[in-house]
Amino acid sequence: IGGTMARINMEEIVDELDENFARVLKAVVDEVAPENTADPRQIMRIFRMRLERGFERWEHVTDRCVDVGY
Repeated sequence: IGGTMARINMEEIVDELDENFARVLKAVVDEVAPENTADPRQIMRIFRMRLERGFERWEHVTDRCVDVGY
C-alpha cells in the first residue's frame, strides 16, 4: 500500500451510517436467506458486536479512501 495513511474510527463510521448499514445488511440477509424473519435491529446489533471484535477502534487506511476536502 503506497501513499500516506489516515486513521478512521470504525465505531464512529458505523454510527454515522447506521441507517444505511442497517438497510444494506438486511437486504443482504434477505437475498441470502429469503425466508428469514430476522429483525433489522438484531442484525445491526450483531454486526456492531462483530465489528468491535474484528477491528481496532482506529484503523489505518490510505488517504485515497478519505476525502477530507469535501
